[in-house]
Amino acid sequence: MENGKGTNPMMVGVVVALVVGIAGGYYYGFNKGKAAVVVAEQQEANQAAQQAQQQLADKANPFGTEEKSTANPFSDTYANPFEGSGFNPFSQ
Repeated sequence: MENGKGTNPMMVGVVVALVVGIAGGYYYGFNKGKAAVVVAEQQEANQAAQQAQQQLADKANPFGTEEKSTANPFSDTYANPFEGSGFNPFSQ
């Protein structure tokens, strides 16, 4: 081979390694970013599902909580039957 003509195998190897490294980095980064987006979407979907279930549960409960509901007829009349009686059948 004459000097100055042809290709240098070392230079071809460096260029091929550079191209393979860039392609591999792009592929790995794309997949990693895609996985992060999928995880974020799943978390948002789970939160939305939990909020929807909570709203449905609140609507389905006719009595609601004591602070919110006036439909509960027992909210103001509760009395502990064992309070102040002084009798505890389980004490020794």
